Amino acid sequence: MATCLRQFSGKKMPWWNRANLMENGVILMEKATQHTYGQPGSMEYILRSQVVKSQGGMVKMAPGTAKRILEELNFQGQRKVESGRVYGHAYAIRTGEWMDDYPIHFAALPDGRIWLVDGQHRLSAISEQQSPVGVVIRLVEVDSEKEARKFYSGFDQKQSTRTNTQIIAAVDIAKDIGLSNRMTRAVFEAAPLLLNNLEVLHGSASVKSNPEFFLQQARMKVVTDWANEAKTYSGITEVARRGLYERLKKTGPVAVGLYTLRYQLAKAKEFWTGVANDDGLRKGDPRKTLINDLEERGLRTGSVRQRVQQSSLAWNAFCEGRDLKVIKCVTDAPIVLWGTPLKAVRK
Repeated sequence: MATCLRQFSGKKMPWWNRANLMENGVILMEKATQHTYGQPGSMEYILRSQVVKSQGGMVKMAPGTAKRILEELNFQGQRKVESGRVYGHAYAIRTGEWMDDYPIHFAALPDGRIWLVDGQHRLSAISEQQSPVGVVIRLVEVDSEKEARKFYSGFDQKQSTRTNTQIIAAVDIAKDIGLSNRMTRAVFEAAPLLLNNLEVLHGSASVKSNPEFFLQQARMKVVTDWANEAKTYSGITEVARRGLYERLKKTGPVAVGLYTLRYQLAKAKEFWTGVANDDGLRKGDPRKTLINDLEERGLRTGSVRQRVQQSSLAWNAFCEGRDLKVIKCVTDAPIVLWGTPLKAVRK
């Protein structure tokens, strides 16, 4: 009998039995997985408990909890974590510049699953700390995975304009200083340039060596400190036709505009008014050449530094009484602005 059993056990199981077993196994695994969603001890349960016990979603996030969220609840397909951004957040925590009231967003699905859709860089920074860090948690109930993915896509933007808009709206700074939301955002985005003599900082190494230029509070302070120039620039450029208006609100022209208005108010008003009006400017006038160059390059072409150079070269030619037929942006050429502290010798 034993021999027969050994022989039978060595035979291949009929395909229909194998199929049934595989199907049952998959069903059991799915049920087991579903059973853990939101159960005591699960990350979903812990997160919901913290929010329920909080005031307005403000919780003290332990580093270990942040690490578990990233490992267990992170949205599949999240962008790669950028070490420079994590460093910037960690620096803000250490220096007391951390904005604990800016929310981290999660999508809560009907089956109990919770997906992190916005905040992985901030959670990564918290996970590196030695003690809990204050942060606001927002659990947004969604009806399906499709809705959750759509919710995520609203945040999935590198250096998101929407994120900057939300930050500005959260502190209501535009209303306080009397600027439009659009102009406030433009100055907020130009802040690192204004803090660094109009030079662009690139990459994680630059962020790590100059983290103070990227702190949200530091950029808010720039908006306040440059508010008068921003109001003047906004008033001048409001009259520009739509296509030109959009280009004049980009980071490069805004930074140069504010800088020139601070140090050469009368001449800067003449220069930028001429650009915005574009009324009868002759060929060779640096302002007309700048307009043509801005429009030819388009909204999405050229680097931020090139956009700074465009306006700078036109400004210098205008102030020196020179014609300017073509704007040539030379890589690594120093940023110089006539009549301002940026007086490096031009070759």
